[in-house]
Amino acid sequence: MVRTMTASSFRLERPPRAELTRHVAGVWMQRTDRTDPLLPDAAVELVWSGRGLFVRGADTHAHTPGSFPERTFVGIRFRTGAAARVLGLGGRDLADARVGVSALWGRAEMERLESQLSESRPDEAATLLEDVVQGRVREMPDPVVEAVVRALSEGRAPVSSLADRLGLSERQLLRRCVAALGYGPKTLDRILRFQRFLAAARRRDGCLAELAAAAGYADQPHLTRECVRLAGVPPAAVLARP
Repeated sequence: MVRTMTASSFRLERPPRAELTRHVAGVWMQRTDRTDPLLPDAAVELVWSGRGLFVRGADTHAHTPGSFPERTFVGIRFRTGAAARVLGLGGRDLADARVGVSALWGRAEMERLESQLSESRPDEAATLLEDVVQGRVREMPDPVVEAVVRALSEGRAPVSSLADRLGLSERQLLRRCVAALGYGPKTLDRILRFQRFLAAARRRDGCLAELAAAAGYADQPHLTRECVRLAGVPPAAVLARP
């Protein structure tokens, strides 16, 4: 379990139960009143805010939550491309979505789940969300999308070669990626490269040119353009945030 704490807040993360490892990357609990922008990370999450249960879709740009008093959030973080078949939300509707559970599973189901969650401690709520996800798993994630995610995560496979490598036409590949991710492989490639930049910056000190090269950008101006596109601000401003 990963634990991050300050004077008045905490964040706990743990792996999912074994039965969900193909679909779920992690389970987390966080107490915060921070409103820092959420940056694109190729993830979809099922989140209990303490007041409502909703889906955070696959962001393609920075998303700034509204102001709120300090509260505890609990979430299920899906593996990239694995959420659509579980949640019943897919295609272009998945990108940048903030969708209440009532819109997906009906008002009665939303009220039942939110009643149980409101009476639960954060650890109990996390277990309940895992139960909900496990109960909705009907099929495995699309293996083509899993292969795309693996290839692009490594940063060594150009998007232009993916369709041929997987034995699909470019249109077929785009359709399957959009259905599972909310966007195509080019956008996924941008987001994963941006996340590699953030990871490289956390691991080591270095000038922006070095971090850009480590993440797979052509040069520092390329990094700057992509940061502005995805985060809304240049790299130095992204790294200055907590």
